[in-house]
Amino acid sequence: MSSTEFKNRVYGCVVVKAVNANYNADFNGLPRRLKSDGSFYATDKSFKWLVRNYIKKNHESEKVLFTKQLNENFEAIDLDKAFDKLEQKDNVLFTLLECIDVRLFGATFAAKGKNLSLHGVVQVTHAMDLFGKGKVYTDEILAPFTAIGSMSKATEAHYIHNFSINPKNLSSWKNVIKKEDAKKEKSLLDDEKENSLKLLSQNDINILKNAFNNAATFYDSHSKSGVENELSIYVTLNENSILTLPNFAQFIKFTKGENGDKNSFDISELIKYLAKHNEDIASIDIYYIEELTNLIFDNQNSKIKIFDLTKTI
Repeated sequence: MSSTEFKNRVYGCVVVKAVNANYNADFNGLPRRLKSDGSFYATDKSFKWLVRNYIKKNHESEKVLFTKQLNENFEAIDLDKAFDKLEQKDNVLFTLLECIDVRLFGATFAAKGKNLSLHGVVQVTHAMDLFGKGKVYTDEILAPFTAIGSMSKATEAHYIHNFSINPKNLSSWKNVIKKEDAKKEKSLLDDEKENSLKLLSQNDINILKNAFNNAATFYDSHSKSGVENELSIYVTLNENSILTLPNFAQFIKFTKGENGDKNSFDISELIKYLAKHNEDIASIDIYYIEELTNLIFDNQNSKIKIFDLTKTI
């Protein structure tokens, strides 16, 4: 994989389906629903947790900071101790940026006498359900050391997370030390230090894509059995483009297959909208499983490439 710096901005979406599953539970153990209309939704945190888990399990050479870590007594450690386990660089900022999840999602770091707020290059939204007809049900269960318990699941939901990738956010990370005594660390900004700052690479993007496309399916716990990745779309802009794109969810229509037919996503309106900005777009990559899903759109744009969702980069 390439260590070449990745400089293009990207807009996209990831759809995660949950069939007889609980993708993102609230504090009562129920699938999260909006109080306003009862629609299913999921937080960005739930998806990013899956992404971190996927990277940690499948890319062991990468450092992941914000994940549950245990000491030799199998007790959870705090952020200070997790930081101490990292290979220490010249300063806190450079040490943090050795972790792929920090480079991708940023971090709020309040430890070691430092208070850093690092704006992540990858921003993920809360997800809304495209289906809108699922119900919640609760099963009673028996456990070996307890009395009767319960587990709640959604019959069916298709959650769409929108995301954006802006590598330029990294350039502001050199100036995010907020404490007054950080002014003493002017060496952070000299040429030699600046050139050694670990920026977003093509390798990072490849790992991120693999995780975005497979993380939900990969994590197959009891409550998340039935949670799977279903569709991913990546719109990469030309490097010098200043185009901003709206939320993709409003352009996509989901139709549930009946009588054994496949579920369908109609992305025609999205592709039509993107055609208006074709000069700003470098590529449109779409990942799905053809055997399981129908994708409806007019494929006349040479920049559109179709891939199998499960194929890693």
